[in-house]
Amino acid sequence: MEVKQRTKRIIQSPIQKFGAHLLWGIVAAILFLGLFTKLVEDLLFQEVATFDRVVTGFIQSFSSVPVTKGAIFITHIGSGATLVCMMLLVGSYLLFRLKHIWETVILATSLLGGALLNGILKFIFRRTRPDIEHLVEVGGYSFPSGHAMVSAAFYGMLGYLLWINLRERSKLKLSWCVVVLTLTLIIAIGISRIYLGVHFPSDVVAGFAAGGAWVASCIVALHVIRYYKGERKAK
Repeated sequence: MEVKQRTKRIIQSPIQKFGAHLLWGIVAAILFLGLFTKLVEDLLFQEVATFDRVVTGFIQSFSSVPVTKGAIFITHIGSGATLVCMMLLVGSYLLFRLKHIWETVILATSLLGGALLNGILKFIFRRTRPDIEHLVEVGGYSFPSGHAMVSAAFYGMLGYLLWINLRERSKLKLSWCVVVLTLTLIIAIGISRIYLGVHFPSDVVAGFAAGGAWVASCIVALHVIRYYKGERKAK
């Protein structure tokens, strides 16, 4: 009984101190990191070939001119230029209009840190791109997908900031609409990369996993900062 109470206190203490979002962020980061590690292991032992072939075949079976145009449009939403423009627009609003300095810093970190980590991971694994027709011009290595990873990190963080803002204003239904729209956009960007022939499905899933781990880490950092900001104001 005493052990149970001690365990309960240990679990409750961080929740009371930083909020449940912190613990959920840590759990999510660990799970995403575990998924990425599993994909790396499968890649090294060449156990993803069947998965890549089947999923690519299925997605590209919907090939048509309108779908191709749509995929190109969606893939541009996850491009570096679009993400930087989005960061400048949203960051300016957060910083100059709302005076949310740390939220702006964390959002920028999700983008720049995600891009830097992606570059490092690509250099480490050096996987070549699919040897099929590419419907858009690309360069560099394939694993993990930069579009999938950085979009998951940036749009994931942006969606999370909107989510907590709406929940703090008691707009619960709208907050969950933001979650659905954010996930739909991120997944659509990943699928577009497979459809356009520039990434293997395992590249995209690995990008989601690495991006998910990074955005979860950013969320943890945000709540630690929020806690210490609140603590200083209370003194």
